[in-house]
Amino acid sequence: MERATKPHFVLFPWTGTISHIIPMTDLGCLLASHGAEVTIVTTPVNAAIAQGRVDRAGAAVTVTAAPFPAADAGLPEGCERMDLLRSQAELPRFFEANRGHGEAVARYCLREARRRPSCVVSGMCQTWALGLARELGVPCYVFHGFGAFALLCIEYLYEHRPHEAAASADELFDVPGPPPFQCRLSSRQLPPHFLPPASVGGKALRGMREFEVAADGLVVNTFEELERGSAALLAEATGKKVVAVGSVSLCRSPSLDPQSMSGDARRCMAWLDAKEPESVVYVSFGSGGRMPPAQLMQLGMALVSCPWPVLWLIKGADSLPGDVKNWLRENTDADGEANSKCLVVRGWAPQVAILAHPAVGGFMTHCGWGSTLEAVAAGVPMATWPFFAEQFINERLIVDVLGIGVSVGVTMPTENVLTAGNAGGSETEAEAEVGTEQVKKAVEMLMDQGPEREERRKKAQELKLKAKGASEKGGSSYNNLETLIQSFI
Repeated sequence: MERATKPHFVLFPWTGTISHIIPMTDLGCLLASHGAEVTIVTTPVNAAIAQGRVDRAGAAVTVTAAPFPAADAGLPEGCERMDLLRSQAELPRFFEANRGHGEAVARYCLREARRRPSCVVSGMCQTWALGLARELGVPCYVFHGFGAFALLCIEYLYEHRPHEAAASADELFDVPGPPPFQCRLSSRQLPPHFLPPASVGGKALRGMREFEVAADGLVVNTFEELERGSAALLAEATGKKVVAVGSVSLCRSPSLDPQSMSGDARRCMAWLDAKEPESVVYVSFGSGGRMPPAQLMQLGMALVSCPWPVLWLIKGADSLPGDVKNWLRENTDADGEANSKCLVVRGWAPQVAILAHPAVGGFMTHCGWGSTLEAVAAGVPMATWPFFAEQFINERLIVDVLGIGVSVGVTMPTENVLTAGNAGGSETEAEAEVGTEQVKKAVEMLMDQGPEREERRKKAQELKLKAKGASEKGGSSYNNLETLIQSFI
């Protein structure tokens, strides 16, 4: 393909969380590998993350930083993601700064960019991207952090609104839809789209829905064989073009160069190297997962008492109460000794490489879509512990539809930046919903030898092969990317 005929995709990742920045960066790398010209425009802090990922992939992708006016909105300088906010009260200021970021992006695209885009692909909360795309005269696609099954359920919820007839927040109802996509939820478990209008972030969420409805198409991080026709049903329900391009994490190798690994990464991989195949439970609840201390203690007591080695990633460990920190120090290993039973990592860990390691036999996850896809791509069964967003829908897909997971049994969402303060109380006061014995039972179901575990493992391995095949030349996701790129030539 001659350079003059290359379509130019400009990507605007949702700046709110790393879990959105990473897959959009991976999408950019995939588009570039198919011959497209790609520019990623994000905030200065997030541009460093994207650039590092592009460099590791060796992709021909341009990463550009546009100002994020945090200080003008009353936020600390450099506060460019929601996990950097000091309290949920700062969320409206974050969205105000994000609007200012959109204005800076528009100035770049209209005045400074070396080449106008052929297509804009925007994260789901970058609602200003639609007006910019219209001004540029190019299509605007939305890239979601959600899968096709969850997006389809959300469309059915908007259309039929079964939750409005529920007698209580805990009453289960069916999400209407064609078989085999029956999904039962309670009002508490709904995605943030259905939060009360007066809730924190409610105005921004309404704007996000209006953006989705007005956009020209959806790019979804999934592959057609995984969600069993959900992408086609989503296209039918929305009347939009839906392009399934995943799993985008497969654009990079799960192995790590020892020379480029951080100390934590080296510690994790060395610890795993000393374990038996399929013997380790990996526990991580994503970049935004923060358990109340009381619940974390119940989980911890279950993990240290189970017979399997545990690699446990804890976000926000430094802010835990002193008694919890002391318990962790006394009951888990913080140094990564090869013979230790429970290794705790406080901060970042190389999840793709961990899941691909032969020692890992199960993954306890919050059911975030990125983590779900990474587990699928590695062929690792899951124990599901949804926190918020669309994660309760993902749990139903993992457990009921795909048959590759067991539910821990969580029924209520964990307080987060969008819901904190809406129902009173605080995270530190929250009691544990799930007790030690309940967690231990789920881990035993996930890891114990037996026909049910073997069936889950078999299904997970089959999906791993399908994920790989979808991304290879001639596969469904490969062909969908080719078709998308060719439509702009």
